[in-house]
Amino acid sequence: MSAGQWMSREIAEQPARWADLLHTRDDIDAAARLLVDTDPELIVLAARGSSDHAAMFAQYLIHSRLGIPAMLATPASVTAHGAFLRYPRSVALAVSQSGRSPDLLATVDAIRRAGVPMIAFANDADSELAAAGDVFVNLTAGDEVAVAATKTYTAELLALWLTVQRAAGRSWPELEVEAEGLSRVVAAGLRATGHIEAATAVLAGRDRVMVVGRGLSMSSAKEGALKLMETNAIAASGWSAADAIHGPLGQVVPGTVVILLTASSAGRDSVLDFGDRAAALGASIVEIGPGLIADADAQIPVGEVADDVVPLAEIVPLQRLALALAVGSGLDPDNPAGLRKVTLTT
Repeated sequence: MSAGQWMSREIAEQPARWADLLHTRDDIDAAARLLVDTDPELIVLAARGSSDHAAMFAQYLIHSRLGIPAMLATPASVTAHGAFLRYPRSVALAVSQSGRSPDLLATVDAIRRAGVPMIAFANDADSELAAAGDVFVNLTAGDEVAVAATKTYTAELLALWLTVQRAAGRSWPELEVEAEGLSRVVAAGLRATGHIEAATAVLAGRDRVMVVGRGLSMSSAKEGALKLMETNAIAASGWSAADAIHGPLGQVVPGTVVILLTASSAGRDSVLDFGDRAAALGASIVEIGPGLIADADAQIPVGEVADDVVPLAEIVPLQRLALALAVGSGLDPDNPAGLRKVTLTT
């Protein structure tokens, strides 16, 4: 197979996999019921790698839709420092593509031993994580061959979104309409190639990239930077515009590429402000969003979707950009040097 063929296929099939996930409503409803019935004072999110970025999305969504404090677990507290935490009335959401990462499983075990009920999200129904959950939500993304996670990542986003929205009381018919609209927008974007080619040309030969978003789009900034880093071996970092406008702005020099995520109305002004400052320092600007930056070096449109699901729409162009840049550079994004599909951190 040619370089990047698996990653290309897996990116393209995402809207179809999202449709499959909508058929798991019984499991989603069981997860939402556990959240509602527990009436938690705290929600704990346990994840690693790309799944940690999905958990970050869930953290913002839980705050805005459920009004419940949510924290990201720190696996090293358990595996490196031997901590055993006490929790108030809580529910834990553990998110993993494989369900087999040792430090995540150790963290889940510690949370369970503290008496916290667990909702497990994974793409493998036979995994240890699936067995550890009081409720298990299968991501139904199918086998993912490329090392870089694409369809499993967006399946995590959608599963978390559905769970939180059902816990917030939204009906299945309205959620299905919104999810199907998202799928149509993304599928239409996947058929367009010119914008990806133009953005790839901006990034070609560059060794420093910043991806900047805000709020829910922080997950996309982090995950998009990871996709560029792992497939292209370049220095890429993802930031909140609120943080990037301080110290990280200092890394911007002529030749730096700054990718601005402007599709979400929430926090957009600060993203645009950072873009103005970065451009003044000589950065090349790529906008992923509705085309608000007239003098951007490249612009990748994102169709109109609700702010809550923008991270699913805007990450797909970032995945495609990482793929195209790698293939154009003679790299194989399906099998990046030194990386494995499952991270077995202890």
